[in-house]
Amino acid sequence: MEIVTVDHRTFILSLQQEQDGKEAMQQAYLKVLQVMEDVSSLTSEYSSKQGSFSSNGSVPQIKIEDLPILDKNALPSSPWKRLALSLSAFLSLSEWFASVLLWQQSLNPGASELLKLLEMSKIHCKAISSNLAAVLGQQDLSTPSLTTPNTLTTVIKQKIAGFMVCKCFTDWLSQTERDLLIVIAESPV
Repeated sequence: MEIVTVDHRTFILSLQQEQDGKEAMQQAYLKVLQVMEDVSSLTSEYSSKQGSFSSNGSVPQIKIEDLPILDKNALPSSPWKRLALSLSAFLSLSEWFASVLLWQQSLNPGASELLKLLEMSKIHCKAISSNLAAVLGQQDLSTPSLTTPNTLTTVIKQKIAGFMVCKCFTDWLSQTERDLLIVIAESPV
């Protein structure tokens, strides 16, 4: 009969890593919930300051390269892979918000609440990115270099792109919340 010994230090370290992972997931989840509450009025505040986008008042949809639009039909089945996509989206959206903020500072300099929400959204994207990187065990948080915001030179395109960035942000927040709930529920400890 063979006796199996357990290295207690390895076992304790393994338990500690699992606990740290669970805490990182919970922190990320709480951050996403907080951000969802903080930016709940983002799209409506943005729309209210833009004037009319079209004759019927709706926002025209245009294809904007580099904008991480959430396509639920194209998402992978694994919540971990979806969280990796969320991380990428929030890194990109941080850069997009920097552009939208500059545009709106020029177009609506007196819209202090909107400008505050845009600045806060940019900061929140970075914080969520850090939290998701911790959950996914990623070290490199290099922000993608976007060229598209620089090519949007007309006011109407900037207004539409800004709305789409705000909408995209709230869509990714909702998806990330759902995925974090799944991974938290499936994790041991």
